[in-house]
Amino acid sequence: MFNFIKTHFLPLGVGLFTLAQISGCSLLQGSSGSKLNGPISVPEKYIYYSHASDSTLAKEQALIINLMMVLDSDAKSPEEKSEVFYQIATVYDDLGLESMSRFMLMNSIVNKPGYSRPYELLGLYFLKDGRIAEACDAFDAAIELDTHNSSAYPYLNRAFTMYYTNHEKLALEDMSYFYNDDKYDPYRMLCLYFVESAVNGRNVAIKNLKERFDDYQNSVKKKQWGDNLVKLYLGYVSQDALFEDIASYKNDADLFQEHLCEAYFYIGKLALENKQDKLAYDYFSLCRQTRKYSFLEYRNAYLEMKAIEKKYNLTSDIEPLE
Repeated sequence: MFNFIKTHFLPLGVGLFTLAQISGCSLLQGSSGSKLNGPISVPEKYIYYSHASDSTLAKEQALIINLMMVLDSDAKSPEEKSEVFYQIATVYDDLGLESMSRFMLMNSIVNKPGYSRPYELLGLYFLKDGRIAEACDAFDAAIELDTHNSSAYPYLNRAFTMYYTNHEKLALEDMSYFYNDDKYDPYRMLCLYFVESAVNGRNVAIKNLKERFDDYQNSVKKKQWGDNLVKLYLGYVSQDALFEDIASYKNDADLFQEHLCEAYFYIGKLALENKQDKLAYDYFSLCRQTRKYSFLEYRNAYLEMKAIEKKYNLTSDIEPLE
């Protein structure tokens, strides 16, 4: 799970129920005759609907109001306004209000062109749009302007830009840097695994993943929920056990939503490895249904879906980087 600040979204409803009860059909619409069409292939027992808590939504709304009030103060310098505009942009991003977020990011840059953080979020939007050169420029700016090396996340995002444009060796450089910034983060282990698998093959990548995870387990007493995802890849836990654990969080709407988003994405990647394109596509669709807008998993699920659609001649792919 990677995001800028605590992420939440506008709730679409109340309660827990399966998407199969809503439609019973594929989440892909308007593609008759496609191999991706037809009933959803994810077993019904793994299909849930999630929503953010009302208290979380209220906090997000209050935060926007408070930040807007700060902007009204004449005492604020351009540098301070730049930071406030950026903070507002991240809240709008959490809520899925991308146009408003972009507008605030541009205001942040206008007030302080040398502020690194807005460029990273803009880069993510450019990547989503398929504007690869501009995405790379934005991530480069985020890295170069961060003179104190306060964040390794631009390297993560630049790595995935390379990964999704078939420049895996360049991706491996950035992803290795990101992983080495915190070797005891299970999500970083998985991200590095994806890139290593593309460069060196699955067997080498899974061997390295096991070594890294075993070292982490032996060195760190405090465990993280993301450990379950690595264990799934290594065959230490079953998918049934993973979803049983996720279901135990159903009384905590926010955590339930977060864990579903993560699980659907990483299981989708596993399905791709096993050449189960339809199953992978449906898992990525479920990931998008969680509406965890600023989660890396939510963003990358979109890119994975576009790549699968391209494979079946359903849509244009991300433009290659020259």
